[in-house]
Amino acid sequence: MTPSAIRDGLKANIQAGVTGVRCYDVIPDSVNVPAAIVGQLDITYHSAMKTLVNSATIEVLAVVSRMDARSAQNSLDTYIAPEGTNSFKAAIEADPTLGGAAFDLIVTRAQPGTITISGIDYLLYRLEIEVTA
Repeated sequence: MTPSAIRDGLKANIQAGVTGVRCYDVIPDSVNVPAAIVGQLDITYHSAMKTLVNSATIEVLAVVSRMDARSAQNSLDTYIAPEGTNSFKAAIEADPTLGGAAFDLIVTRAQPGTITISGIDYLLYRLEIEVTA
């Protein structure tokens, strides 16, 4: 399991499936919204009893501006929908191998929140992804 390959694969899946979103595969110092930020991996080695199979949990943040609360929430609603043209979940799960970097993945949850980047507050959902590689 190569963390950068997993992040690159998630970025590619999101860019292929969600239009109009800037995607970052590293934690940015500043952000142009709407954005997807692919986080760092929490890795469990040998997750299947002394095998070479490793697993990881990784978050993808769906980030929007707080300028207009209604527009922000409407955008987030489309991003966290289980399916549809701007669904992060559908885009991420479209290629569960991440271009060969993983055996499989699944998006397990979406949790609302806020984040401050460069002194600016944003609304977001944290999508949690389980990856096996």
